[in-house]
Amino acid sequence: MSNDGLFSLIRSDIELKRHWFLKNDTWFNRNIRVFLEPGTIAVIVYRYGHWVNQLGIPVLKQLLKVFYMLANMGVILGFGIYISSGLKAGRGFAIHNFSSIFIPATTVGDNFIVFHEVTVGHLRGEGGRPPRIGNNVFLAAGAKVLGDLTIGDNVVVGANSLVIGDVPDNCTVIGVPARIFDRDNTWIQEKLAGKGEHW
Repeated sequence: MSNDGLFSLIRSDIELKRHWFLKNDTWFNRNIRVFLEPGTIAVIVYRYGHWVNQLGIPVLKQLLKVFYMLANMGVILGFGIYISSGLKAGRGFAIHNFSSIFIPATTVGDNFIVFHEVTVGHLRGEGGRPPRIGNNVFLAAGAKVLGDLTIGDNVVVGANSLVIGDVPDNCTVIGVPARIFDRDNTWIQEKLAGKGEHW
């Protein structure tokens, strides 16, 4: 989990989204439309809510939390995206598309990429502990990651796959339940390699 400030983290989120989805797009899409997309708005609202939770001034915290609650309700009702403000996310968090996305209070690393209809959650009887997710993880459309488990670094979870067990580093998993398809995944690192020097 990064200790960077609010605006630094938001900047890293925007840059990841630009690099991953808009690298060869128009100036307008890279600099204007990116801020208007539901996924971007949802991540910014999450970052703000998490920042408010860390404030040490109770009166200010409660005041700012009202704005977060209103914005978060708009994201949930308008876009169908729920991200807990208790989530501890590293640098670079990008949501592509929107609708039916649920991410609870857990821990995810840097460069976390999520598509629509993704659910991350716990299973009954496990004390409510959600999955822990490493760096450079890609959850494709419809992926479900459920239970007290750990996903390693550089992992791709295929579309509509159901992950209910640990996933080692550098793997691609697919299926219901998900099974390892590739143990030498270099795709994510190669795609991220072209990022600017501020990464």
